[in-house]
Amino acid sequence: MAIEETGPTALGPAVLTSVALAAEGAPGSTVVICTDGLANVGLGAFDEIETEAEIAKVKEFYERIGEYAKNKGVTVNLVSIKGDECNIEALSTLQDLTGGSIERVEPANLTKNFANMLSKPVIATNVVVKIKLHKGLQFRNEVAQQLSQNNTRLTKDMGNVTEDNIFTFEYTIKSI
Repeated sequence: MAIEETGPTALGPAVLTSVALAAEGAPGSTVVICTDGLANVGLGAFDEIETEAEIAKVKEFYERIGEYAKNKGVTVNLVSIKGDECNIEALSTLQDLTGGSIERVEPANLTKNFANMLSKPVIATNVVVKIKLHKGLQFRNEVAQQLSQNNTRLTKDMGNVTEDNIFTFEYTIKSI
């Protein structure tokens, strides 16, 4: 409990290196990012960005790592210490793309959360779900890029999946 953060956090280079190393292993490998602070040094640093273009560039950096991890079958999990800022919004892209999880934990519960993340094996990698509805129906509340022109086909890239993954969708009757 006496450990304190005292220096810079080069999270971007650490994530990139970790994912690259895990990608050399078998599909289904896992990277757990555990951070108590904001990435403030090197690639992917959030500390001194001010313009929308700089924010977009940092987000793109993490998206590209997430895409690479997904294509290599690597799951990325994120553990953030409660009370500290780590820009979960940008880092959650890694989790979203690879089918990982995000946990915000009290420092005292850190060991338990690591065990939970690593206890579920990846059962499939590079999973893509495709659903086709009857032509009289359409999907609701889905991202436009994932839908066909007439909103009757949905393609969802799930990345890596464990037995706990759930995929749901809504549909409605098309208006005449």
